[in-house]
Amino acid sequence: MKILASLLLSLVTSLCGVVAGAAPPEKPNLTIAVGGKATLYYLPLTLAERLGYFRDEGLEVEVLDFPGGAKALQALIGGSADIVSGGFEHTLQMQAKGQKVQAFVLQGNAALALGIVKGKFAAYAGPQDLKGRKIGVTAPGSSTHTFLNHLLASAKLKPEDVSVVGVGTGATAVAAGRSGQLDAIANVEPAIAMLEKSGDLKVVHETFSDAGTRAIYGGPVPSACLYAKQSFIQSNPNTVQALTNAMVRALRWLRKASADDVIKVIPTEYTFGDRAVYASVLERLRTVYSADGTFTPEGVERSYRTTAASDTAVRDAGTAIKLDESWTNAFVVKAPR
Repeated sequence: MKILASLLLSLVTSLCGVVAGAAPPEKPNLTIAVGGKATLYYLPLTLAERLGYFRDEGLEVEVLDFPGGAKALQALIGGSADIVSGGFEHTLQMQAKGQKVQAFVLQGNAALALGIVKGKFAAYAGPQDLKGRKIGVTAPGSSTHTFLNHLLASAKLKPEDVSVVGVGTGATAVAAGRSGQLDAIANVEPAIAMLEKSGDLKVVHETFSDAGTRAIYGGPVPSACLYAKQSFIQSNPNTVQALTNAMVRALRWLRKASADDVIKVIPTEYTFGDRAVYASVLERLRTVYSADGTFTPEGVERSYRTTAASDTAVRDAGTAIKLDESWTNAFVVKAPR
C-alpha cells in the first residue's frame, strides 16, 4: 500500500507540473532562515507555508527561526540555509563585503517602529534625545538596527552614540520592553502593539503609515523579501521560480483575506493570546505588504541611500555596489496570476 501511495503521489505531482507547465525544482528540499517567523513582518512566508503553497510547487521547506535578520543572514553565508526571508538592505551590505546576494521576491516595505519606554524620558523631541541611551533591537545588524542607525544619522549621531541590545522578536521583545532595563526599543509587530496596549511603550517613529514612511525615508523602502546567494539563484532557477510562485500566491491570498481568515491559518501562539490586537495590527499594516512581489528601482535606490547614510561600509563601497544586481523581478513576472 505504501508503494502504491507513493506512486500515486508521484503521478499527481508530475501531472500538476505538466498542467502548470513548470519544470521540476532542482532542489526540492530547502531550508529558509528567518529572523522572527511569528512577526507580521514575515506573514507572507508563514501563509505560503501554512496554506501548502510550497508543497503545491513541489517543495519541502524547512523554516529555521532566529532572533533577528542578522542571524538568518549568517546562516545563509555559513551554508546552513539556502534562502533567507529577511531585510532587503542585507543584499547591499553583503555587496559591500564582496558577497553577491540577490533578492527575488518582495514581501513588503519597511514596517518598523521605535518606541520610548514608560518613565525613561521626561520629554522626547527627536532622535537626538537617544544619545547615550540603551536601546533594544531584534538583533545587532538586523533591519531594526539599520532603522535605528538611520534615525541616529538623521540627528548627526553615530551608531556608537547609543548602547544596543539584541532582544529578539515576539515574547522576548515584549519582556525586554517591560524589564525596565531599556530606554527605547526598535522592533516589529505584534510586539510593538502589545507594549503600546499595556502602556509600556510610546511609539515616536514608525514606517507603518505613509506619513511616517515619508518622514523617515522619503517614501516606501523595500524590506521583507526572499534573497539568496546569486550563485544559488543561477544554479537553481526552477527552484527559485517555485518559491516565487508560492510567495506571490500567498501575497494575493493576503490581499483578499480578512483578519479572521489570517488568524485561522497562523499558529495560535502568534497572536500572543490577543486576537483583537493582532487583527488591528494586521489592518494597520495592509498597505505595507506587496501586491505582487515586485521591486521598484525607486524603492531600491531609496534603500541604498538610507542604508549608506548610516552604514559606512556601504557608503565607502561606492560604485562597487551594483544596485541592479541586488534584486531581480525575473521570477515574479513569470509567477501565475
